[in-house]
Amino acid sequence: MEPQLNSLKCGTCKGNFIRGAEYWDWLAKHGPNLPEKDSDTASLERNETLDQLDCPECRWRMIKFLPGHGTEFALDHCRGCKGIWLDANEWETLKARNLHDDLHSMLTPFWQSEAQREARRKRAEERLIVRFGDDGYRKMTQFRDWLNSHERKQELIAYLTAKDPLDI
Repeated sequence: MEPQLNSLKCGTCKGNFIRGAEYWDWLAKHGPNLPEKDSDTASLERNETLDQLDCPECRWRMIKFLPGHGTEFALDHCRGCKGIWLDANEWETLKARNLHDDLHSMLTPFWQSEAQREARRKRAEERLIVRFGDDGYRKMTQFRDWLNSHERKQELIAYLTAKDPLDI
């Protein structure tokens, strides 16, 4: 995975288990937190584990955490030994975005609140695209942006919502 970061690699699924203490040691040696960057990681094949996992170290049930920031997977964390399980290519995806040095932050309520909010917004957007189509959703978004920036927004809304706006 990384020089100076030991992990246990599963030969079957290619996932990696990082002991909590190993991660903290690596983080201390790693240096300053790198700024996040955009990166196209769509080509990295991932095999997300949907089932609950038992920690390979201490056998406690692991809890799923969302990295957010445009990633579409969950990492698994053990509250017993503090280890982290990453499915195949999840570390590479996080590293490509400079999020690999933020695993400890991803486990906080603040980070999870934002990641869950992002996931809810994405699901809502997907529902609207299914309902209205890509083109319809794009047009609705453009119209909404135009309406929100218009100085006479309230009058426009009144006109659009009136049963017969020209009936005087």
